[in-house]
Amino acid sequence: MIACSFGLIIILKNTIMKSICTGILLSFFLFMTNAYGQNRQPTVKDSITFFYNDLLSNLELKYLNRAYVDWAKIKKYTLEQALKADDFSTSLATTSVVFDTIKCNHCKLFSDSGFYGSTLNKQLSQEDFSREFLVELEKNPSFQVKRINKNIGYINMPGMLMIDLTQDALNIEAQKMYDEIVELQKTKKIKGWVIDLRFNGGGNVFPMLAALHSLLGDNIMYNAIDNEGINIGIHTLRKGGFYEGKEVKAKVIPSIIPDTEIPVALLIGKLTGSSGEDIAVAFKNRKNVIFIGENTYGFLTGNDLYELPYAIKVALTTSYITDAHEKYQAYITPDIEIIKEANFEDLTKDKNVMEAIKFINTKN
Repeated sequence: MIACSFGLIIILKNTIMKSICTGILLSFFLFMTNAYGQNRQPTVKDSITFFYNDLLSNLELKYLNRAYVDWAKIKKYTLEQALKADDFSTSLATTSVVFDTIKCNHCKLFSDSGFYGSTLNKQLSQEDFSREFLVELEKNPSFQVKRINKNIGYINMPGMLMIDLTQDALNIEAQKMYDEIVELQKTKKIKGWVIDLRFNGGGNVFPMLAALHSLLGDNIMYNAIDNEGINIGIHTLRKGGFYEGKEVKAKVIPSIIPDTEIPVALLIGKLTGSSGEDIAVAFKNRKNVIFIGENTYGFLTGNDLYELPYAIKVALTTSYITDAHEKYQAYITPDIEIIKEANFEDLTKDKNVMEAIKFINTKN
């Protein structure tokens, strides 16, 4: 999620660090290649060692709180634990131990054999949600745009974990969502929007924010800052493109002029986290916005996705996410608190939506 706009000194520093990392991995690769060349097939231990050297090198160079970690101890302990596994897939469970040890509660590993994350995260139980919410969650709600109460637009934007992360794939997904929003905006006299983020627990935020260009316009969406408070990534929407610094991450072809003053109510809750919170932060820099519901989960740190050996990826925490004024909050708090009063069978009877409609009516 981060654009590397560190300034010349930091860029040079990163270039040197990356070169060192590359040199270490190349040396290890050559060592393994030499061993294999002597009529020896790579063993399970070889694969485990190669993988964890790469993972730990990425963490040591890029993890947000890397300065507070004793990496020599972590590397020694990690390899000891991983090498106890009977096979490579089983060894991947050790990554959860790594994330816990370095306190990276937002880090996550993605592999064919499963997902592995930290166990330090705040635990949510069924008691934290209404029965109506749990029933709807079980249905695995998808992106939806519709009209409620004659002239109110409703957007349900749940989390989206996309497998294909190429820009073309992100653009296609963003354009589909954008077109649905704009179609309703064009054909009906919409006087306000309700954006439901209660099911958005994370995913790729790039296409989500690009899809909301007609409501956000060209503006700063959020910033990424490091532990020293240095802004290391300005994230913006410009002409339908979501940019990380100067690099476009997802783009739509706009078909209307954005309406950045039409009232927007965002519904948030305990499950709203990561990309859901990023969207909420983006709307904080906009007029005529209200937040309704409950405190969000608290995953306002930025992750970058990195490729590891054996087609494995790691979402690695590299920054704090702040608003356009570089103000950081651990979670988003609602302007109007509504607890366990959802109704997804009839949204006009959902207390959160009812408050949203009241807000929109006062602005018209």
